[in-house]
Amino acid sequence: MKILIIEDERRTADLIARFIKQYNNSFSVIGVIDSVEKGVNWFIHKTEMPDLILADIQLTDGSSFDLFDQVNLELPVIFITAYNEFALNAFRLNSIDYLLKPFNFSDLKKAFDKFIKTKDAYLRANLTEYNQIISTGHKPFKRRFLVRSGIHYKYLSTDEIAYFFAEEGLVFARLLKGGRSIVENNITELNGVLDPEQFFQVNRNTIASIKAINKFSGYFNRRLILQLLPDNYEVIVSRERVHVFKEWLNK
Repeated sequence: MKILIIEDERRTADLIARFIKQYNNSFSVIGVIDSVEKGVNWFIHKTEMPDLILADIQLTDGSSFDLFDQVNLELPVIFITAYNEFALNAFRLNSIDYLLKPFNFSDLKKAFDKFIKTKDAYLRANLTEYNQIISTGHKPFKRRFLVRSGIHYKYLSTDEIAYFFAEEGLVFARLLKGGRSIVENNITELNGVLDPEQFFQVNRNTIASIKAINKFSGYFNRRLILQLLPDNYEVIVSRERVHVFKEWLNK
């Protein structure tokens, strides 16, 4: 396991490195970066990419968010910082966990355990998908989502989801049993990976499961208004999609 540390306090970086070795002696630290500028240069010239990044947020010349924006990374990150107000931004990245300073070995161990569990589950899911592509000749539709609740991960089966909706720049999965979770895909991406037998994009902001459609009725300007379970959430089917929606229901 190759790990990159992004931390501008040398003592903290050394402590993180010791904790990493204490967790698993076979893990190796392949670099320590203390600024955005050095981080950009490191990623531009380095051929060996880390499996995991442990990052402080405030650096000497900016933030680690600035670094990730410039190098466009999609690597898992454990954030370790003295500031809790950045949790939402961390949440929108590939954040495994968000630890507040001062931290101890137990905190880091829990974060590493979560990463290992997530990584193993991701590899198993990819192997299952690969085998299905080989046997059927096409990519399977998405059956589950790895989502975050606060700073924690959990799995959602598509069978649990009533509808997806976009709100204030985020996309949420509303559950049939109640509650909601943020998903990392946008509505267009979701529409491309969900089973069209089960889900239908009713308008630009909402994708509904067949299980969630409680009832619907005519609406002005030849549109439809749906009531979706579990909370009778009302959503409008755009006029250009009404005919296709009725055909979908009548399959």
